[in-house]
Amino acid sequence: MQNFGVLLIDKPTGITSFDVVRKLRKIINIKKIGHTGTLDPFASGLLPVCIGKATRIVNYLSSQEKEYAVKIELGKKTDTGDIDGKLLVEKDVPDLSLEKIESVIPEILDLKEQVPPRFSAIKINGKRAYELARQNQDFERKSRSIKIFDFEILKTEFPHISYKTRVSKGTYIRALSESFAEKLGTIATTIELKRTKSGNLKIMDTVSLDEISAENWQDFLKPLSEIFSHFYQVMLNQSQISDFKNGRFVHFLNENRNDAMILDEKRDCLGFADLVNNNVKPKIVLI
Repeated sequence: MQNFGVLLIDKPTGITSFDVVRKLRKIINIKKIGHTGTLDPFASGLLPVCIGKATRIVNYLSSQEKEYAVKIELGKKTDTGDIDGKLLVEKDVPDLSLEKIESVIPEILDLKEQVPPRFSAIKINGKRAYELARQNQDFERKSRSIKIFDFEILKTEFPHISYKTRVSKGTYIRALSESFAEKLGTIATTIELKRTKSGNLKIMDTVSLDEISAENWQDFLKPLSEIFSHFYQVMLNQSQISDFKNGRFVHFLNENRNDAMILDEKRDCLGFADLVNNNVKPKIVLI
């Protein structure tokens, strides 16, 4: 059994994503562990955690689109944009019909840029934005390109609205909630946030930290061939594997594409490569 792969963790509220990594290191006694796509302490849900050599593909998972179930409270604005922050402003909530709420969805789907929250992990001159924010320092945050693929209202119980959204990498849901409220003519803070999907990975396939032990953790380990089953696949024979392992090109006919998954005859993932000019060009070698 391979000792590298991905654990799909259902992160509970109240701990950081790195707390999950720290706990797993103690349980499985492997130091080389990295999570993909940070979830704030107040947030919960799907957190893919790469184990061993699989940490080399963290960027592949982080770059995938994400889906979230969100609950906001209208009429309140905090410094962090979520329930853990300090209340800055409180105001009466205007009367809003479901028709009015849903009428702004096209504007949400049309959003192309977003300014990250002051309390975020982006780096400003080598320091995390949240560190500067805690010191009450002024600093500039540049807008970044985002894409909102879907936005659906799930429930309205004023002053609360629940919605589901699917977004591109780098989209801050706290900021999206504030933009949504602004288009409704009010303010809001995010009080619940659960990641339900990341690429083709789903919350229903996760495991809780309490279920994992030193004896059973490999039972929950997802092989990369399963995690990246949607990738174009190339199977190599033994002689080709030797070339791939040593970083040499492997001849491959009639295909040009980036990020193909390389498998052996047992369908174990050996790494990733670009297919260029009828050759397999090694990109990430995991053997």
